[in-house]
Amino acid sequence: MNRYRLCGIQIEAGLDPGKNLEKLVSIFQEAARSKPDFIILPEMFEVVTKPEDAVHHTHAVPSDITDLISGLARENAVNVIGGSFFEKDEELIYNTALVYDRKGEICGKYRKIHLFDAFGYGESNVLSRGSEPLLCELDGLKFGVAICYDIRFPEIFRHYAVQGAQAVFLPAAFFQPNHDHWQLNIKSRALDNTIFVMTSNHTGRNFVGRSMAANPWGISIASMGIEEGYYCVEIDVRQIEKFRERLSFLKNRRFDVKLKQDS
Repeated sequence: MNRYRLCGIQIEAGLDPGKNLEKLVSIFQEAARSKPDFIILPEMFEVVTKPEDAVHHTHAVPSDITDLISGLARENAVNVIGGSFFEKDEELIYNTALVYDRKGEICGKYRKIHLFDAFGYGESNVLSRGSEPLLCELDGLKFGVAICYDIRFPEIFRHYAVQGAQAVFLPAAFFQPNHDHWQLNIKSRALDNTIFVMTSNHTGRNFVGRSMAANPWGISIASMGIEEGYYCVEIDVRQIEKFRERLSFLKNRRFDVKLKQDS
């Protein structure tokens, strides 16, 4: 396959997990009727809460919440980038995104590498950092997964591009009022690496909404405002090589110049 239809879900999640999941399932089913190849869910789709309250909303893998998303993927025969939830692994808690194939099988796990310790918000006070990027291939599409704050760190996106990723999927709960940062980072990560970047964000009083997909030229090719719902975009991965023929960032890199690394 060269062409893929992608859908991203955008919701305003409250503090009631049951209502949040009911809303998510409803929007998911609506998006699935458009016959996408991939559906991307937001970060912390079950409940958006303060880090110190995460202990009350943890799940193992597998669990009821993973079974729910697995069932949606299987029933609709669609690949799913399963947003993220608070994963309990022994005594540690992670912000974890799972990838499900069209049969509902879990085929990848990504634990958020860059925890959000900014603007007075301290994820690392409670959550543990992930340490492994995730590169997957489904239906012939090679893609990486990142979560929210990861968008501000170019290194992981460059890693994925060098490893052959054609796209990066990014579930997010990106805070207000930084919508300019949000849109700039999405376009920059796509342009820097000549890949597609597809996001699924929260909206509402505290979050910027504006879920967006950017092409390898760093141009928005589909986006939302601050409404709840979903958006879809069709991508053709053959565009990547066409863009790289014109602007060869990956080929033009210098390996003979040794830059001092921060310790």
